[in-house]
Formats: sequence, structure tokens, C-alpha cells
Amino acid sequence: MTTKNYTAFVSHSWDYDKQLKNLKSLIEKNSTITIDYSEVTVDNRINSEQRDYIRGVLKKRIISSDVFLVMAGMYTSYSDWMKWEIETAKKNNIPVIAVKPRGAERIPVIIQENADVIVGWNSNSIVNNIISAIENSSV
Repeated sequence: MTTKNYTAFVSHSWDYDKQLKNLKSLIEKNSTITIDYSEVTVDNRINSEQRDYIRGVLKKRIISSDVFLVMAGMYTSYSDWMKWEIETAKKNNIPVIAVKPRGAERIPVIIQENADVIVGWNSNSIVNNIISAIENSSV
């Protein structure tokens, strides 16, 4: 079986950085794909405080991604950055996959209205939906 390589931008909250690391580990468990991640992390920040510059860098990373993943925790509804990232992905026809954190019962409206699919905390489900979203968006 050939391993497929994709680029993904993961929208997340720095306050929940451990969830991002856990998501990446979960995806890595599935050997059918490899992912190059393009999001900005606590450990790899954009060296600027200028909002327009930061948006420009983020937009380039989002639109150069094959898929946009978003952590579907309720904290998303309180983050202007995450809302803007989701809107940017949608405006640029990047497939949006929301990943529901383990134990989460509610999903923010911004995600319900914009996600192409909402998946649970399951490696096969996440990976299969990544592949499907990318293949369907390139038709």
C-alpha cells in the first residue's frame, strides 16, 4: 500500500496545545497517510504582533493546505483567531474537518455551520475523512 502525503492546517487554541499533540499522534497511528502540518504552534510562533502580517502568514498557510482540521471544543467559540481561520478556509474552498475532542458533548455553532464533516476522536475516522475530503475537493 502506498502512503499518501498531505498538508494540513490545524486550527487550535494554544491553551489546549496538548490536544493538538494528541491529535497528531492519533493521526500518525494510521500508516496510510503522512501529514505535513502548517499551523502556528506555541513552539513555532509568528515573530510579529502586527495583526495584518499575522493574518497574511496564516492565510498563506491555510490556502496552501490540502485540508483544514479544527479542534471542535467549545473554546473555539471564544477565539476570534479560530473563527477567522475557519472562515478563511471556507472562502478558499479548503475542506474543513472538525475533530470532536474525547469527552466533548457540545460543538460550537461556528463549527456546526462551517465544517464539511464532524468526526469523533478515532484515528480511522479522522484519516478516512481526510482522504475523502481531499479526493472529493479535487474533482
